[in-house]
This record gives sequence, structure tokens and C-alpha cells, in this order.
Amino acid sequence: MATLVPGTAATAKTVPDPLFGQHLRGSVAGTPSTLPRVGSVRLWDSGVTWRDLEPSNNAYRWNLLESALGNIEGAYGTGVEIMYTLGNTPEWAAAVRNSPYRLYGPGSNSHPANDDYYLDFLDDLITRFGDRIDAYQIWNEANLRDFYVGTPKQMAKLTVKAGKLIKQRDPSAKVVAASTTVRSKGPVGKFGKAYGPAMRKAKAWKYVDAVSVHLYPPATKGPSERVKYIKKIKKYYKRYGAKKKQIWDTEMNYGDTRSYMKTKRQYTGTKAATYVARTFIDSMRYGVSRVHWYGWDTHVLGTDMVSRTDGSLTAGGKAFIEVQKWMSGKNFKKCKTKKKVTTCTMYGPEGKQSIRYSKKSKKYKLPKKTREIRYLDGTSAPAKAGQKIRITSQPILIIGA
Repeated sequence: MATLVPGTAATAKTVPDPLFGQHLRGSVAGTPSTLPRVGSVRLWDSGVTWRDLEPSNNAYRWNLLESALGNIEGAYGTGVEIMYTLGNTPEWAAAVRNSPYRLYGPGSNSHPANDDYYLDFLDDLITRFGDRIDAYQIWNEANLRDFYVGTPKQMAKLTVKAGKLIKQRDPSAKVVAASTTVRSKGPVGKFGKAYGPAMRKAKAWKYVDAVSVHLYPPATKGPSERVKYIKKIKKYYKRYGAKKKQIWDTEMNYGDTRSYMKTKRQYTGTKAATYVARTFIDSMRYGVSRVHWYGWDTHVLGTDMVSRTDGSLTAGGKAFIEVQKWMSGKNFKKCKTKKKVTTCTMYGPEGKQSIRYSKKSKKYKLPKKTREIRYLDGTSAPAKAGQKIRITSQPILIIGA
């Protein structure tokens, strides 16, 4: 934990390093060298799902996961929190194999024909990799038929069975509920009307450490829309008995570049940096414990972290690296907005510091004890109290005030 300044920040919360999460698509082949540090990794779209690892019953390809974990550990050490996401059913284990919505092949979005298929795989996974996996997510985007054909009741029952197994086999591991996406149809869509009640009725929350949401705004919207989703989803889970659970945003990005989408939008430069930084600042402000960006080297949506042509850092990638430096391990006290300038106060080894940004560009007089300003592109400049600068929507870090 960072060192506190005596007599200050009594109500502060330490910013957890795993808040700064990523998807690493190339983790089986090797992690990208341009990412110097990461707090957590969500294993999804990395070639190591259930379907990849058990293509036929009891015939495993554990070497794929061994490679992925070895590459991650080699690049970032063993302190990175690893979350394995279940789902993506092998065809042999699927109850429904001919759904028109499947993205990963026949049966990939199906609830298992027998829950024991899923549980046997999970048991074997824990046996082999339990000392290297820190969290297990029950399913990916269960409210979308592209990823799950089954009922909320089935998902709730599966959550209970899997949660019991994980807690028995590895009590230190976190159990993360099936993720739901809010991107197209409100907080959780039609599925959610039955999912919350089913989870409560099955007493599934008892076995869950965190609820999971994907807080993607529509392609033309930004961080402020995401904040609205956070507030809605908190009300939803409070209503159905999960008020005290952590909230993990296990996929996040802005915009969209997929060819089949009606609305496309790509964000670069200042706007990309602003959106990335705001994502993690807002998460601390409104109580989201993890964000797994989709993804460091996954060029699908609208805000890239490395270039699609040469792999160099984009403005968004630089912002991820910098905001992680600004916040991780610091004691985060509170955010407040006054005269359209938002100030988020933190304490660390350098004493008091604050992240500041404004809804509209405006001149701003730096407060007392200001020593330095740091920017999302990694640069910094000396500063002093009373100096006038321009505050914009792009967050800056002020050291000393």
C-alpha cells in the first residue's frame, strides 16, 4: 500500500492494481512487448476457451493454456491476477448445435447438454492450473444469444454448482458471475428480467464474489454514458440481492469498426486518451473494482491501444500505461465537481495529488502547493501555485495539490 500523508485521507480506498486489466489476444504466441505492465488479464478470445482445450470428451490440449500462462508470467511476473472465463461450449458437449447465432462454431453458445461436462472440465482445470488462476468467470455474455442459448434458471443453477466446486477446490479463488453486456439493450436486456430473480431464488450469490458486466456504450457515446450504465446496474443488482458484491467490468472499449455494424466509429488521439483514462477514474469513483480492456492487441472495436499497422503505442495505449502509473496503489479519497471542473483526490508517496479535468475547456488557476503536472502522453512539466493553465476534458495529474 502507498504511504499516506499523516492525518489525511482517512476515508480513502487503495486503488487495486488488478483494476487495470487487459485482454491479450496474442498471449498463446507471446505477449506484446509494448505493454510494460498490467494488473490483471482476462483469458477470453486468447485461444484457450473450453472449446479450444477440450475439443473432444476427455481429450485435452492443456499445452495451449500452459503456453498462454507461461507467456504472461514471463512478461509480467506471477503477481498479475488471471481470470479464466468459462463458456464457449465444445460441439460434443452442446445441448443445441444448430443455433444460427453461434460465433465460434456449432454448439459454441449452447448450455451444456449435461452440466457434468462443464463441471468435469472445471475440476480438471483447477487440478492442473489452480495455483496459477486467481478467478473463474462462469460464462461470457450470457444475455446475448451469440454467446448463450439457455435459460436464466439454467445459468443460476450452473453458477451454484460451479461456485460450490471452486470454493471446495480452491477457497482463495474468486468466483465471478456470468457477464452481461449493456451495449445494445439497456442494462441487461430481456435476459436480465429473469436472471436476477433466478440467481436470488437459487441462492447463487452465496457462491459469487463479483458480478460482471460489459459496460460498452453505443458506438457514438463515451464515458458519461458508461457512468449512467454503472448507476443502473448497481440498482439492478441491489434489487436482486447482490448489493455487497464487487462489480467487475470484464470487457470495455468505445466505438466499433466491425464491418457488419450499422454505426461505426473509431477514436484516436486526444479523444482516445481521454476515454481510456476516464474509464479507470470513473471506475474508482463509482465502485467498479476491475476493468478488462478489450483489448490490448485486439483490433475489433473503436479504440485501439496499439497500431493496427506496426504495433506501436497509440494515444489510447499511452493513456492506459500512464493512468495506471497515476493511480495504482494510491489512496483514492473522492471526486467532486465544482464549476465544471472535476477533481479526484489521491494520496501516495509523493503526498497529495489530484486528477483534474473539465467538461468544457476553461482557464484554471493552480492551487497552493502545486509542484508538477503530468499528462497522459507520459510527459510532465514543473508548475506552481497561482499559475494559470487550461483545463480540458483530458485528465491531468497535479502533484502536490
